[in-house]
Amino acid sequence: RSHHGRPRGMTFLHERLTAGRERLVAAGIEPSAAAIDVDLFARTILGWDRARVLVARTEPAPEALEPRFSEWILRRVDREPSAYIVGTREFWGLDFHVTPDVLIPRPESEFIVEESLAILEDLDLASPRLADIGTGSGCLAISLVHELASAHITATDVSGPALVVARDNARRHGVEARVTCVETSFLDGIAGPFDLIAANPPYVKAGDKPGLARDVRHEPDVALFGGASGLQGVEATLDAAVRTLTSGGWLVMEFGLGQEDDVRQLVAIRPLLRIDRIRADLQGIPRTVVIQRS
Repeated sequence: RSHHGRPRGMTFLHERLTAGRERLVAAGIEPSAAAIDVDLFARTILGWDRARVLVARTEPAPEALEPRFSEWILRRVDREPSAYIVGTREFWGLDFHVTPDVLIPRPESEFIVEESLAILEDLDLASPRLADIGTGSGCLAISLVHELASAHITATDVSGPALVVARDNARRHGVEARVTCVETSFLDGIAGPFDLIAANPPYVKAGDKPGLARDVRHEPDVALFGGASGLQGVEATLDAAVRTLTSGGWLVMEFGLGQEDDVRQLVAIRPLLRIDRIRADLQGIPRTVVIQRS
């Protein structure tokens, strides 16, 4: 035994985790984010909860941790998003399978679910007809029908591989019978009518690509970029709402930083639409617009 009172070559779990965290920080990842990643990796690999990781910190590192832990640290050093590395991301209290074919669900997109549920509660429909434009992982569509036992949703995406992920997630959460996945651009070819459309269209300007964080560049371009202005997806979503919403129906849509004035103008030139409210995210950035069709 060594003079530290442990067998030679033994590493405690906290040492392994600290080394991983230091490796990420040295690669330029924020210390708080690095700590979250390392904890997530360990819990995922070992199948443990947070409490178990905390208790086991002063115990020998489990053999099951390697080599995957070191491999995942290297992938994260290369700025691959941790959600792609572990294959899941939590959204609206549910775990969603994610792959590089889909955008990683963001906490601010939960406002779309929140606002949609508030509207549907007021409408009090027996069986609401919903649509989700650009469903990706299916996080919006599945969260909505998971909350609303009588609702059906048409989830569209232009990406076939994304819809494979969405269908898998619908099965995972037991709502596949109430989620219809359609491969199409926006709601092209879909008649509706819908009581509510949820949408998180691509809204990043094409010219902003070089300035994006390295993590974000791992995500699918088709889900991020809205043309030169960043507004192509927003406009197509508004047109789909005019065409497929029932009279008095609602659109709840996310938009990008600095786009509030553009969104207001784009709605104003469509006489059938009116903005009911705009909701800011937790950073105070206007992020979610609630629109009614007359």
